[in-house]
Amino acid sequence: MTQLRRLAASWQSMSSVTYSTLFIVLLWTFLPKFLAGQTDPNRCRALLTDGTWSSTSNGQHETQQQWEPNGCRMVEYTTDDIHNCLDGRKFVLAGDSTIRQIFWAAARKLDPKLAAAELKEIVAAGEKQRDLSFNAEGVQLEFIWDPWLNSTSLKDTLDAFHALPSSVQEGSLVKKDLESAALIVLGSPGLWAARYGGDEFMSIFKNGIDAVASYLSLASEEADAKSHALSSLSISNHGYEAGPNQILLTPVQEPAYSALSSKRTETITPERVDKMNDYLSHLPSNQTSHVVWAFNRMTDDTDGVFENDGLHTEDTVADRKIDIVLNSHCNNPAVLHDRSFKGTCCVDEPPNYLFNVVLICLCAVLLYTPRAQSMSKFVRPEFLTAARDLLVTLAWSWLCDGTLNFSKVERHYRAGTFVAVSLFWLIGCLAMRQKIAGPTSEATLLAAKDREAKRDMTPAEEYKFLPREQTDEIKGIMQGLILLYHYNYASQTLWVYKIVRALISMYFFLSAYGHTLYHLKTGDYSFKRVAVVLFRLNALSALLPYMMGTTYSSYYFAPAITFYYLVIYVMLRVLKDNNDDPWPLAMKVLATASFVSVFITTPGYLEMTTDVLRAVFGMSFDVQELRFRLGLDRYIVFVGVMVASLVHTASATDAREIFTAKGSPRLFDSSRRRFAVICFGGLGLFVFVTQWCGFSSKQSYNASHPYMSWIPVLAVITLRNLYRPGEKLFLAVPAALGRISLETYVLQYHIWLGGNATAKLTLSGLENAPFPVALLEKIVLTVLFIGMAALAHRATRTLTVSLSEIGFLVFLAALWAGNFIYA
Repeated sequence: MTQLRRLAASWQSMSSVTYSTLFIVLLWTFLPKFLAGQTDPNRCRALLTDGTWSSTSNGQHETQQQWEPNGCRMVEYTTDDIHNCLDGRKFVLAGDSTIRQIFWAAARKLDPKLAAAELKEIVAAGEKQRDLSFNAEGVQLEFIWDPWLNSTSLKDTLDAFHALPSSVQEGSLVKKDLESAALIVLGSPGLWAARYGGDEFMSIFKNGIDAVASYLSLASEEADAKSHALSSLSISNHGYEAGPNQILLTPVQEPAYSALSSKRTETITPERVDKMNDYLSHLPSNQTSHVVWAFNRMTDDTDGVFENDGLHTEDTVADRKIDIVLNSHCNNPAVLHDRSFKGTCCVDEPPNYLFNVVLICLCAVLLYTPRAQSMSKFVRPEFLTAARDLLVTLAWSWLCDGTLNFSKVERHYRAGTFVAVSLFWLIGCLAMRQKIAGPTSEATLLAAKDREAKRDMTPAEEYKFLPREQTDEIKGIMQGLILLYHYNYASQTLWVYKIVRALISMYFFLSAYGHTLYHLKTGDYSFKRVAVVLFRLNALSALLPYMMGTTYSSYYFAPAITFYYLVIYVMLRVLKDNNDDPWPLAMKVLATASFVSVFITTPGYLEMTTDVLRAVFGMSFDVQELRFRLGLDRYIVFVGVMVASLVHTASATDAREIFTAKGSPRLFDSSRRRFAVICFGGLGLFVFVTQWCGFSSKQSYNASHPYMSWIPVLAVITLRNLYRPGEKLFLAVPAALGRISLETYVLQYHIWLGGNATAKLTLSGLENAPFPVALLEKIVLTVLFIGMAALAHRATRTLTVSLSEIGFLVFLAALWAGNFIYA
């Protein structure tokens, strides 16, 4: 009990800073919305109005242009995505050749081979100016050639339009041929009016727009009237078919005037195009909200977006145009169908009843906490604080990544920025150095997991190789680099990827080393010990999927580290009397490593195991991803076991014979330079082989990584203990981060990054802020992220200290029931 109170007091300042920062961010986020209302609540205006081009890399030194709306995140629709959204429904496009280009972009997404064949036939027949139809497995695309927007076919299509889909129209049965199109895209008649309308171009243009304007108003009115009903129907009754039908209007295309032919230059002038677009911009708000202004922003001040005629865009631009159209129509049903959907443009916030439950529980905890001091025999105040911190962490994760209160923007790798911030972190790690505490200090006592561990600590602990403070320091340095790696999207660069893979292997090594050393020193193989470790490793990763709509395996580090802990525990528990002798233990390690390698790499075993977990616990796994993650580090954990065995053997004998008074092995004193040369040589050889000797892809490197990762790991930990002045010191800043490395790894998915760690999280309104403001925003969000991770660490640690076997079984039973209810 005293330990819990001391722990709570030591974290009080961090708690104050975190909750103060949280209050400031909440005030910034919600106060403007409360005072002025929301101007773009579902981020549709952001999608249809503005954006920028950015270059993205596929990891093979190839780049492609990606369109990014300002204020929301657009996704690139695949064939399957389009089928999910439009299966059994019509998608109609009407206009001139610029709209026909978008029609063919949609056809290519549905079936590229069929689209290419049909386009070739049409070009060969010389019949470009005609209606087109394209069917691909239930999705019907139609193009109406109508550059004036006055054809009978278009009028019939618009007359049949209803914002409410036929699948949910009350009391009506709609014939298939009269069913409303799910999505209609109309091309403004501006280019043809300018080219052939002469001095009457503006009247012709207005007539075309006025003929369809009433349908735009109708679409807005019906969609608004039915929006709440549709959001409730979309999942429970009708799925994607319940999404409202939609009409979009493109602005007058602004061509590349310098590339136009002489005849077109005479009539298609900037003045005419600007005048017609100005007319569109002054339509009523319920009509202008349907205009896709972003199409013209795509071609502003950008080279290489037009074909040689200066009028039609390149196919890559047309592909992005159809993505804007599909995002505007399909995103909302998609996010209601799957809460982990990454698109944030044109979406309503999905319902999350668990969030409401968490808020109610949080209020109850806050109300009861003042009374807890006088009623401590029933509920300890420390446990209420832990419950509060966990509930706040879960709620904050949903607010950041599950709602539209924060923006998610794409990540881009910039080598100079990544290298600079990484160097800044490494230099900053040297800022604070502290002496490693003695064995009887409070820090060492708190590091012991239970009373049995404390009783078993001996004076030989003073001489332990790779003490807890050093392992936390190494974990913290690695975790800082890994967080920067994710934030800056450095996985797109192969040389960085190879380094980070070695860092992750180091973490697996340290985890295996720590668990093995504990079991060997204490002989504690009780179920309580297993329960404590499993709860500590998995509490956050097991609770977050309920809140965020993700899966347990999506936070891959917790399942992987849990798997290897259980493997090590079983290995050490079997024939445990032989564990003090390194040679029998080495035989067990060799047999276990061989079995685990076969289990992971041979198809069938993992599948069978995950099928059992799915049937019994309702847990879902991506087996291929799990095999990949486990396979990369399937040997380094056993290296950690053997190092721990050697350290335990040394510390179990007379420490004065094995260790020097400085704390390092005597062997280091006699051959310190030799060890340094070997370690630096090993690191240099590893870097040379991995960076310059044939590993030209992630796949080729991953195949060899399990067999090489021990080289940099052993070299680094040896060098860390060779340096005499550093043997009794540790770096305080990275050590503090290392103690919460598990929490920072899991929570980065939702409260530092967004979209399950696939985008950057930003405060609304600051997506394009100047550098000083953007830097301040990143600092605030980082402080809040680290603080939340620290509070979650404190909470799980507090609960772990008094966790009983029955309590752990109750926790498992609750998760078991929750999985089936959630499914």
